[in-house]
Amino acid sequence: MGARLRVFLTRDQDKTLLNLRTTDAPQKVKERAEIIRLNAHGWYVEKIAAHFNWTPQTVREVLHKWEKLGLEGLWDKVGRGGKPKWKESDIVFLEECLKKEPRTYNSLQLAQKLERDRQIQLSPDRLRRVLKKGVIWKRSRKSHKRKQNPVIREKKEADLDMLQLSAATGEIDLKYLDESGFCLWSEPGYTYYFRGEQKRLEQTKRRGRRLSIIGFLQPLISFVYGLVIGGVNRKSYIQIMEQEAADAQRTGRTRVIVQDNGPIHRCKEVQKLWSKWEQMGLYIFFLPEYCSEMNPIELEWQHLKKNELCGQIFDDELDLAYAVIDGIQARGKKGNYSTERVKFNSNSSG
Repeated sequence: MGARLRVFLTRDQDKTLLNLRTTDAPQKVKERAEIIRLNAHGWYVEKIAAHFNWTPQTVREVLHKWEKLGLEGLWDKVGRGGKPKWKESDIVFLEECLKKEPRTYNSLQLAQKLERDRQIQLSPDRLRRVLKKGVIWKRSRKSHKRKQNPVIREKKEADLDMLQLSAATGEIDLKYLDESGFCLWSEPGYTYYFRGEQKRLEQTKRRGRRLSIIGFLQPLISFVYGLVIGGVNRKSYIQIMEQEAADAQRTGRTRVIVQDNGPIHRCKEVQKLWSKWEQMGLYIFFLPEYCSEMNPIELEWQHLKKNELCGQIFDDELDLAYAVIDGIQARGKKGNYSTERVKFNSNSSG
């Protein structure tokens, strides 16, 4: 493997790129600025590409343009053709509505809002093509952002940036831990089917028990996980953490686990083990409360459920477990990282 592509920024350059977030610059310019900052903070090209859903080659082109042209390389060259009816400020207006208003919009509603508030007429189809530059059609989700402490979050983000930089330079092993769950009945999604007909998925006679998963994601390197019927309890958590601590001690490398403040992560039995784990080279970094979006393993759960398991109904927990295992292996091949399943002791699961 050749040398990793890496840019270096002065403090003023980093501040200039950061300030582009709040300007009227095109969305692509803001994304390119963020790509340069992430790379300067230690993110590999492949990780950045996965984060933005871009190809690695596109990310490399952004970095090369920055090295050659500097700030000027963030903007596209002026093209030929007719002038658009809309201005960039009109799209920024819609983007702000999508970000700030406590509701959802489809393309028709956005077109109506643009005509009503800005006197700009664009068809929903044309507006969809325009919005593809920075906005995509996707499912909305619930948020706890209003419950976050911005001061604590900012400090934690700075600390996490330093950990990610240390991991990128090979000084430490950085892993992200989280738990999730699956059931026999998944929500039906969109599907191709015959015109005028609707596909129906018949539910099984029994809903079955919840299948839970606990996993460690080391981006671009590995995904270690364990499955249990029911919820993940403190015994399962301790067993898999003990394995990570033993592995850290064996390799002689400092290992940091990023995780939330779940009850099993902070129970008294676990707290008694913290000093032991630290002596073995395993340290825990707790995320601020209500900041699950800071944990990239959350995206793995979303993709696993949306892309690998969506729209399927399983006969029993065993079929569901096999589907989850196959889905994780498929994602490992796509992401070019290894996968390993931990088998819990019989008295650790439940």
